[in-house]
Amino acid sequence: MEFELKVDLNALNHLGMNLYSNVPAVLSELIANSWDADSSKVWLDIFDDANGEKTIVVKDNGCGMDEQEMQDKFLNVGYMRRHSVEHDLTEQGRRVMGSKGIGKLSVFSIAEDVRIYTCKNGDELGLRLEAEKIQKDISQNKQHHPPRIQDIPSEYLAKPSGTTIVLSKLKKRVYSSLDSNLRKRIARRFNIWDDEFSVLIDDEAVTFEDRDYFPKLEFAAIYGDYGKTRFNHLSNNHLQERDGELCSGSSHRVIGWIGLVKESEQLQENDENLNRLTILVRGKVVLENILNRFSDGGLYTKYLVGELDANFIDLTDQEDIVTSGRQDFFQGDQRYIDLLSFVRKELKFLEKERRKYKKEEVRRKVDEIPVIKDWFESLNGGAKISAEKLFGRINTIPVGVEHREILYKHGVLAFGYRHQNELLSKLDRLNVDNLDSFNDIFLELDEIDASWYYQIVKNRLTVITKLSKFVTEETYEKVIQEIISENLWLIDPSWDRATETPAVERAIKKIFYHISKDLTNDERDSRFNILYKKITGKHIIIDLKRPGVTLKTTQLIDQIEKYRDALITQLEEGDELVDVETICLVREELTDWTDNKSKIEWINVLKVKKIRVVTYDQLFKEAEISYRNYLKKSKKRARIVKLLEKIDNLD
Repeated sequence: MEFELKVDLNALNHLGMNLYSNVPAVLSELIANSWDADSSKVWLDIFDDANGEKTIVVKDNGCGMDEQEMQDKFLNVGYMRRHSVEHDLTEQGRRVMGSKGIGKLSVFSIAEDVRIYTCKNGDELGLRLEAEKIQKDISQNKQHHPPRIQDIPSEYLAKPSGTTIVLSKLKKRVYSSLDSNLRKRIARRFNIWDDEFSVLIDDEAVTFEDRDYFPKLEFAAIYGDYGKTRFNHLSNNHLQERDGELCSGSSHRVIGWIGLVKESEQLQENDENLNRLTILVRGKVVLENILNRFSDGGLYTKYLVGELDANFIDLTDQEDIVTSGRQDFFQGDQRYIDLLSFVRKELKFLEKERRKYKKEEVRRKVDEIPVIKDWFESLNGGAKISAEKLFGRINTIPVGVEHREILYKHGVLAFGYRHQNELLSKLDRLNVDNLDSFNDIFLELDEIDASWYYQIVKNRLTVITKLSKFVTEETYEKVIQEIISENLWLIDPSWDRATETPAVERAIKKIFYHISKDLTNDERDSRFNILYKKITGKHIIIDLKRPGVTLKTTQLIDQIEKYRDALITQLEEGDELVDVETICLVREELTDWTDNKSKIEWINVLKVKKIRVVTYDQLFKEAEISYRNYLKKSKKRARIVKLLEKIDNLD
């Protein structure tokens, strides 16, 4: 019995017909074929046919094929081109890109109908390949015989020689890739653009500039003889020339560049992520991104992009370690291991350089704001180093200039928090022999506390201003009820926090509820809430009256005393020392405060009973005055507070 090796349809699908999933990768295979055919020009055209369907045409002026070459080279799946040329070079001395002879099948991953028109020495030839018919013949164990095309359209012939491939019946999923970004994506897949080889899209040659990498960079390292002209926008200290030697004594070298952008968003383009380090072999992309082989999660990696030519990976006289899909390497080979080691070393170099120039950038930006510069100059030793690190991180945040002062302000506050921890650590280390240092440390801690409270006060003033603007007659009930009970500092600046005993709170709420049921309709309708709080040993009743309610002082006293007496009874049962104060918030002053004299008399009566009546407008106004007075005093005694005030007043 004579045995026969067969190629199954499924194997053919995996080998080439489903090799790629995107248009640029497929077209790259055709462009690589044109390179190997010694073309000087390749024309790429995309248009709508008579049925409104997309068609792609790739035409070159290379050496073309005669009938025998069409059979032996193009139709021979797995044809090893490099074995048929001397020293791995084309007739014009180009290093051959093709290797495994299966890239041509990739066209079927995007098109169902492929026509090949070629001309050599004036002899014309046309063939048609249809995916459905090829798969049908293979499934039936038949030989497939592509039909000739007799009438070749003149526009598809490149004379005296050349090849044109027309892709039609494109799969709908690839339509989105046929956009204006195709030029950019083709440009990024090769490193061979020059006067001797060009790809023209819409009759305009693809160039290195179409890759749109270089203007984004704020720092770059270049390797080997890559050249500096594309990085002219970078200053000398932001462009580093590096030896591309893989390891000491190695004959293998890389050529290329790795760069860092200023903002990570610059690496996001529609559906494409440029945050990658691409490996090219023989001028063509082989590995889209080697970065994902590293577990380094450093922030700097999010700003990184680059390309490295590693031609030593694919040498004809050595074992081929490029996978069948031409998109990866066999990872056990020493050449690949050395490449990983080289990239790892360069990533550490880039991380170090980024820290260095970001630190320099901090100083430049700080110098642009005199008040921050003066503060920096006032620091020394470890404090200055800590501030530089902190502000370095702030400078990596992608915000406009108009918001950077706000970040600096919060940076000063954050620095104060960090410095406080350092001071507390110093306190732990103090002993009786250096007690004189206590005073200096306490003064610094007091200054930090003052800076934080300064910011709290600024925020409270903002809240007060907004409340006074937006709280109207219609919104008083909702807004006041939600805000007053949780922000007693609106009533008294010293009431930052209220302490409550849950059991007492529940009991008092229950008592207040029963009292409310026994009130007259007028009394019950006059208020929309009554609150109880305990602050620094004092028990507070807050009676929130509805807007529009009119009361006499005696009526108010009668209502409040019911709640006050009930509260005192409850607290006496718990053996509490009773000190009860009542705040009554009203929209308008009481009706019997007819003039200033009567008002003062009634206020004195209320004061004896520890009752204070405050209008909402008065509440906001007194709170604002109190906090503004604090700010005036605080600026005189705290250096950091003065700094924050100056930042607030920046234009």
